Amino acid sequence: MANPSADTPKKQPAPESNVKETIESILIAFVLAFVFRAFVVEAFVIPTGSMGPTLMGAHFRVTCPDCGYQFERNYSSHSGDDTDIPQYDNLEKGRTVTCPNCGYQIPFSGLQPVYFGDRILVLKYRYLFSQPEPWDVVVFKSPYEKKRDPDDSKYTDNYIKRLIGLPGDSVMILDGDIYIGSHGQDPRQFKIRRKTAHAQSALWRDVYDNDYLSIGLDRVNRADAAMPWQEPWVVVSGGGWSGPLGAGNPSRIFNFDNQRSDSAIEFDSTANHPGFDGLSDWLAYDQSSFPGTFVSDLKLSCVYSRSAGDGPFKMQLTKRQDCFTAEFIAGKVRLWRHQIIQQDPLKLGPEVWSKPLEAGVPELSMGRPVAIDFSNYDYRVSIRVNGREVLATTDGQYHPNVAALYDEALRAHREEAHPSMSAKPVVRIVADRQTCAIEHLRLAKDIYYLNFGDHYDAYGTPTREPWFASPENIMQLGDDEYFVLGDNSQVSLDARFWGAPVDLPREGNYHVGPGRVPGRFLLGKAFFVYWPAGYRPPSLPYGIEPDFGDMRFIK
Repeated sequence: MANPSADTPKKQPAPESNVKETIESILIAFVLAFVFRAFVVEAFVIPTGSMGPTLMGAHFRVTCPDCGYQFERNYSSHSGDDTDIPQYDNLEKGRTVTCPNCGYQIPFSGLQPVYFGDRILVLKYRYLFSQPEPWDVVVFKSPYEKKRDPDDSKYTDNYIKRLIGLPGDSVMILDGDIYIGSHGQDPRQFKIRRKTAHAQSALWRDVYDNDYLSIGLDRVNRADAAMPWQEPWVVVSGGGWSGPLGAGNPSRIFNFDNQRSDSAIEFDSTANHPGFDGLSDWLAYDQSSFPGTFVSDLKLSCVYSRSAGDGPFKMQLTKRQDCFTAEFIAGKVRLWRHQIIQQDPLKLGPEVWSKPLEAGVPELSMGRPVAIDFSNYDYRVSIRVNGREVLATTDGQYHPNVAALYDEALRAHREEAHPSMSAKPVVRIVADRQTCAIEHLRLAKDIYYLNFGDHYDAYGTPTREPWFASPENIMQLGDDEYFVLGDNSQVSLDARFWGAPVDLPREGNYHVGPGRVPGRFLLGKAFFVYWPAGYRPPSLPYGIEPDFGDMRFIK
């Protein structure tokens, strides 16, 4: 028997019902979107260069015509408003931009395209469930009080910086690094706050990458018109390197063949750079020409291949009065620490450790190319082979002499001098009794946090007051107070300069001293660049098409 209900046509909803359901769905979608934006994730734009080149604000994109190295040059919109950034600007007309890799002077002529800043996503709920951690990149309401219209509300600007100090910390910047103590503690007893490996990977800045070689463009655009580009790696002792390193014949591969003795090559940081030293804190993003401080927190990387011989292959990095030597032999790596008797030319004194640190590395016995990273940053020396850390120092083996650094900084500040200018690092590679090749040779430097220089108050007036977190003005954080710095230390208007306190009389007379971020001002943790500085299709503004290859998590 047939089921009569199966043949009964279903009643269709009235048109009015369809419209009502559609409107309800749209309203619900809007509500969910606003809730999501308010409590979960919100998008922000980077308008300035205070976090560059980690996160880029508006900038020029430059490719060196001589070596092909690509870098970004900061662009200031003056107001910091993303809507004020034009598609083109001739601000740099008649000037030159220096390639940080080969030193070529790149002329800027006529209008240059301006790229918008990175667009980022911020986790707004993160700090509801866990406490902020040092080195987080955070977005917050700015405590910095600029000159405003009397009718404007305070604390409405969104800032993005890197979190340095936590509630209860005493914060001091010393020789480019961060030191933390407790309230009332002697600054000579502070401890260094080392960057996490995750954050550090975003803070290396290239000094020189040998994969980008000069093609020999005209000498007019060099610092010395009579001097062509020079290979900055030069032979300082012995022989066996193919090609006259340092005197032309550039090559992306350094070959060594000497079965009887050793030979050393050293990095010449002034070989091609006009007006600055490659091992100083000069940044291509800023193109500043002021004399900088030397940066001795470095990473030397290469791909090493041994084809014959049993002698050691060595990398050397110096920092102040210490020289660290990473020695690679078959199946093993050793780390030595020597005192320095003379910096230039490098002469080593006695060993500091009773015996070298040592670790087995099977990859060094295979006769295959191995990727090596040798670094010294935040007073921690590390050796990585094929991406794996095989050896690293402990606090007991290597730590800063905080008392000596503190006293040195106080003397230098009184004399208005930079203490680290006398400690230029030395970078060397030594090959001994072997045949080998070195490829993808790259030298990078760590961020150097400045704590000394011209100071301006909240209204741009010069003042002699020392910067916050300098040895003369240590930052003491109270409960629910944070200290932040920009990754572009030379130009960042960060907590070192905020001279005005935070006053919220309508919120229980809430008051926070200058140079601090109240916990209630934190909006969330920046975690992803979803719309990197983009490209411009014809007749459309820059940034309309994102650079998908540069989408990345924020470190």
